[in-house]
Amino acid sequence: MSETPAPTVEDAADALLSAAYAGDGSIFGGDDAAPETLARRKEAGDLLVAQKLAKHVDEARTEISLTNAGRYWAHHGGVVAFLREMPPTARSRNPELEALRFTYMRLRLNTFWWTFGLAVASFVMSILSLVIAALFGQSLIPGR
Repeated sequence: MSETPAPTVEDAADALLSAAYAGDGSIFGGDDAAPETLARRKEAGDLLVAQKLAKHVDEARTEISLTNAGRYWAHHGGVVAFLREMPPTARSRNPELEALRFTYMRLRLNTFWWTFGLAVASFVMSILSLVIAALFGQSLIPGR
C-alpha cells in the first residue's frame, strides 16, 4: 500500500488555474474534502491571487476568476511555466550586495549635498565681491 504523495501548492495552483480557465473558479470545489486538501487548495488560491493570475470574486474568498495574465498562463503552460519564467524577487537578493548598494547610494547623496553647498557658497562669494566692488566705486562692467 503505497500512498500517493500530497500535491504541492504549485501543483494545486496549476490544477486550480486549469479549472478556473475551464469555467469552475471554486477554490473548495472537487471531490476530496480532507482538511489537508482544502488547506492546500486555499494556499493555491492565495498563490494565484498574490501572483496576480486571479482575483477573488466574492467576499468569502471562495471563488476566483482569472485575470488576463492568468488566462495567458493557463493557455501557455500553467503555473509551473509562470514560476519558471518569473524574475527573481527583491527578497532573493544577496544581503552583502544590498548593503554595498546602500553604502554607495549614501556616498552619492553626500557628494550631491557637498557639491550643492559649495555651489551656494561660491554664489554668495561672487555676490559679496560685486557688492564690495560697487561700494569702492569700481564699475561693474569691465573696460569702463
